[in-house]
Amino acid sequence: MEPVVFLDRDNTLIANDGDLGDPARVTLLDGVPEGLQRLRDAGYRLVVVTNQGGVARGRYEEEDVDRVHREIAGLVDLAADRRGLVDRFYYCPFHPEAVVDAYRREHPWRKPQPGMLLQASRDLGIDLRSSWMVGDQPRDVQAGAAAGCRTVLIGRGRDVGGDVSPTAIANDFTDAVDIVLASGRPQRPRSEASSELAQLRRAIEDLNESTRPRGTGTARMIGAGLMIIAPLPFVAGLIFLDESQTFFAWMLVTVVVMLAAIGCLLLERR
Repeated sequence: MEPVVFLDRDNTLIANDGDLGDPARVTLLDGVPEGLQRLRDAGYRLVVVTNQGGVARGRYEEEDVDRVHREIAGLVDLAADRRGLVDRFYYCPFHPEAVVDAYRREHPWRKPQPGMLLQASRDLGIDLRSSWMVGDQPRDVQAGAAAGCRTVLIGRGRDVGGDVSPTAIANDFTDAVDIVLASGRPQRPRSEASSELAQLRRAIEDLNESTRPRGTGTARMIGAGLMIIAPLPFVAGLIFLDESQTFFAWMLVTVVVMLAAIGCLLLERR
């Protein structure tokens, strides 16, 4: 599972003073491509989650929303000189006071409900506890908090409203990115690291079995086998580089294996 930065769209990534269904009107806000690149380089996936009540109001169609999103993705990729910077776009076209009957209802995807974030978590395998929601409206904060994410509200001095406070408040998008990155690099879920560690242990056991002397074997063969597997606990320690106690434990295992290997080789030479 991977951490994500969820991003509101309008007035977070692009300027929008009203319903925007024309891709020709898309303008990225200052610092957006650079900020997205920094987040991606730090190990975060990027997912846009946006309410699009303009569909429900009959201002534009869902196809227009898709066209706008393709334009945003293209502009971001062009500015950052990188393809596929944004992983996915989610939007909610429903509104309880819609003009278009088909869209007139409450929907769990409509922020401040966390439906879009939860759906993205299922689709992409997201670790919500290590993720962030960044937006310019209180509903963005509420949706992120309801999904279990940390949150950044863009717009210092803005009335947060509601009962949920953001984790942090930023002046602009660049400031929001700074806040996310200052929290430290994304932590891999312990279950994922444990799974890799289990695979590493099995590899050590298999390798040890393959180097085990048959019949009357020699100490030299055992020592050689230990020398081969000695780097593996070292690699295991690197998996937990941010956890000093676990890291040093694996380093100790490495030293013990190396000493045992040297002892076997010296015994053979006697």
